[in-house]
Amino acid sequence: MLPFRRAVPLLISGLLLLNGCGTGKFFTPENGNSGGGGNSGGGTNSGNYLFVANAGANTVSGLSISSSGTLSTLNGSPLTYSFPPTAVTVSRDNKYVWVGTVSQIFGYTIGSDGTLSSLNSGNAIANANCADMQTSPDGKWLIVLDGSGNALDLFSIGSDGSLSIGPSGGIGFTVSGTVVPKQLRIAPSGGFVIAAMGTAGELFFSFNSTTGALQYLTQTAPPSFTSDNAIAIDSTSSYLYEARSGTNPGLVVNTITAAGILTPTTSTTYTAGSQPYSVVLDKSGKYVYVANRGDNNISGWSIDANAKLTAISGSPFASGVAVTSLGADSTGKYIAAAAYSGSPDVTLYSFDSTTAGKLNSAATSSTGTNASIVALSY
Repeated sequence: MLPFRRAVPLLISGLLLLNGCGTGKFFTPENGNSGGGGNSGGGTNSGNYLFVANAGANTVSGLSISSSGTLSTLNGSPLTYSFPPTAVTVSRDNKYVWVGTVSQIFGYTIGSDGTLSSLNSGNAIANANCADMQTSPDGKWLIVLDGSGNALDLFSIGSDGSLSIGPSGGIGFTVSGTVVPKQLRIAPSGGFVIAAMGTAGELFFSFNSTTGALQYLTQTAPPSFTSDNAIAIDSTSSYLYEARSGTNPGLVVNTITAAGILTPTTSTTYTAGSQPYSVVLDKSGKYVYVANRGDNNISGWSIDANAKLTAISGSPFASGVAVTSLGADSTGKYIAAAAYSGSPDVTLYSFDSTTAGKLNSAATSSTGTNASIVALSY
């Protein structure tokens, strides 16, 4: 029997459209988060994998990234659903991938050769309304940002990739403003969780990775008529990066305190392109990139020791049409991007050998209609 979470309001169709059509969600290991979680079950896979949710086709495509930067389709791909996939994440040991929709979570093993196999004969392994989800750094927990906009759902991860309701079941909360659940990130330290809620800003939760206990602490609202679409946390869990659209668009860098206080490092927003929808740090933590959905390109900055940003030479970099999602690969050699309107659906970028942080297109792939999420292996 599937584990059930507590009852929450149904997701309205307008909210489904926003989440399913790419809200800047990117599912990638935060810098400094290595694999080897507590649910490893013995050994890890060595493959470098990229998963792409295609909202318009109701599919998830699995791709293998070769050491030379080519892309090839995994056996068992694409995975097909009755509803658009709204969230994708990979286990910390790279043995499992989970796909969420507005009502259920599906699980798959990743074979040693990258072959994808269902954990439950194609059936769901848990019930949840998934706006986003991520695994904890220790590999023990899966936390879901509920599409209702008023809850985080907590699941314990079994050694076989199964999911069961965590001891607390998650946490409910009430926030002010118009809430549009966008993205969830667990700090590399494992000590807190931050959720981007669109025009309602960021919600900060303390997290006990031993017991699974969550506590809602603060809400940080953005300026009026502004939406925080995506977030990234640095490897030290000291800085939060926000991709922001609306009347005050661009990239905001904040310091983070244990009490959940977010303080911008500068009085002005770093200028990006039109409709910033995703943000990602490269594995080294030296560079940060923002997907500009309205301009079909990616802005990039180098990061100094105090999180001060300097635009990378050649930025912005061309992407597919309506680029909405970014991810960094586990080897530190690539950045991946998904474009909602294709041309191409997926682009894999390598780093230029002479200009630090500059992105060069290494490979592209056609995955399906409305590519809106990328998830990479750890």
